[in-house]
Amino acid sequence: MKRIIPVLLAVLLLSACGGAAQPKASPTPTASKNPYGSGFKVSPPADSDIVLTIKGASTINFTMKQLRDLGTSQITIQEPFVKAKQTFGVVNFKSLFDSLKIAQNASLNTVALNDYAFKATAKDFFNNQALLAVSLNNAPIPMDAGGPIRLVFNTSSKWFTNLDAWNWSLRSVEIA
Repeated sequence: MKRIIPVLLAVLLLSACGGAAQPKASPTPTASKNPYGSGFKVSPPADSDIVLTIKGASTINFTMKQLRDLGTSQITIQEPFVKAKQTFGVVNFKSLFDSLKIAQNASLNTVALNDYAFKATAKDFFNNQALLAVSLNNAPIPMDAGGPIRLVFNTSSKWFTNLDAWNWSLRSVEIA
């Protein structure tokens, strides 16, 4: 009888409190206002830092200066991830790959610093006017804005609405 009373008291207390203690649920993640993530600051790459590697029959590395030296133009678009008008300094992706003599039927796999990948043929990238952004508002693209380089598309491109193709913090392009 002495053992039954504490057990009965425990059952009564648990039922009065809503039952047995449940493990706490994991907190629901809150949406970040920055779609690229946030956290620590990263200095922009120096002109001599390698920012893009093209991997195929051979490996070709590009520094930020080499990419800019290919010739940039400016586009202003309503950037779909931050939903704000932004001006990018861009290198024409087709011009970059034409200079490397990449075949139109080659398969390109764009890979970001976080290993996000998007794969399509060179022709698909070219026909959809892929652009390699190297600056944002005439300044280096911060990491927390998808930098230091990223793929963007003009509003006239069919891929402007294909958000999978918008590979930010681009690290490499693998050619098969």
